[in-house]
Amino acid sequence: MKVTMKDIANEAEVSVATVSHVINGTKKITEDKYKKIMNIIHKYNYIPNSTAKNLRQKKTKTAGMVVSSFPDSFITQMVYGVEERAREMGYNILLVNTNEDQSYEEETINLLHSRMVDGIILSPTSNDIEYLNRFTDDNFPIVLVNRHHDIVRNTAKVTGDNYQTGYDATIHLLKHGHNKIGMIYGVANVSTTDDRIKGYKEALKQYNLPFNESYMELGHATVAGGAAAVKSLLKRHKDITALFVQNDLMTIGAISQIKEFSLKIPEDISLIGFGDFASAPIIDPPVTNIVLPPDTIGKTAFDALLSKINNPEYMKHIELPPSLITRKSCGCK
Repeated sequence: MKVTMKDIANEAEVSVATVSHVINGTKKITEDKYKKIMNIIHKYNYIPNSTAKNLRQKKTKTAGMVVSSFPDSFITQMVYGVEERAREMGYNILLVNTNEDQSYEEETINLLHSRMVDGIILSPTSNDIEYLNRFTDDNFPIVLVNRHHDIVRNTAKVTGDNYQTGYDATIHLLKHGHNKIGMIYGVANVSTTDDRIKGYKEALKQYNLPFNESYMELGHATVAGGAAAVKSLLKRHKDITALFVQNDLMTIGAISQIKEFSLKIPEDISLIGFGDFASAPIIDPPVTNIVLPPDTIGKTAFDALLSKINNPEYMKHIELPPSLITRKSCGCK
């Protein structure tokens, strides 16, 4: 539903002229009325039609990038990829980290849209992103990167093949003879986690092994969370002999906790991490990681955004494949 100035005036119980004065700053309005009107404007993400049309026709050469978590080295490198390609194309990037806060994400998208960026690259905090349709249905260019959901219409998507990531990591551990494999994931209710779990399940199925929900543990994508997840998993299942840990900070926490239990890697517990962080080759033992190319994902996401800006019909989903970097932590020599 398109909201008009008249709708805002009716809801605020003021005249259309008063709303116009607030929007254009042409007359002093009482603080209470001003706040009431501005709250309604933000609530409906209202932009005056003539202003929006005029400004949208002129490219600002600025794009927004909204990510869900910045300390993660995978996300950091993905952001670098976006920024590098943006600079090459003469664009500026406005970067916002939502820190997995969904309401802040929605606020940020509203703000960037109202500031007239040419488009937005978004790695969402969760699958609850139906609110984006009010932008995408109006042909505002949005590219979903890393995480995505089909509930959003008219977007392009650039992701890693997370199903294959979960499958390949699990198959590798199964080939090493493990059939009690714990999985530590960072965030629930996002496509990256959901798809990796699907891949994990398929690998177990191929080896005629049942999927056990209690071999899954949430690690909150932090060092402390990774350590707590190992503690919790091994308390429940002393027979776990391998772990697949889904981000670098949790991997560091997991290794620390395993060593605190006086267990040896890989002799007592084998481990595969995700994302090849800088210290992975020099940790004792060096860490096997399954990796998606964050830099390439970032650059491709910006290319997809430019395609979307220039062609509203562009709706491609580009998936990049993972690769496994084998070192000693999984039992490889």
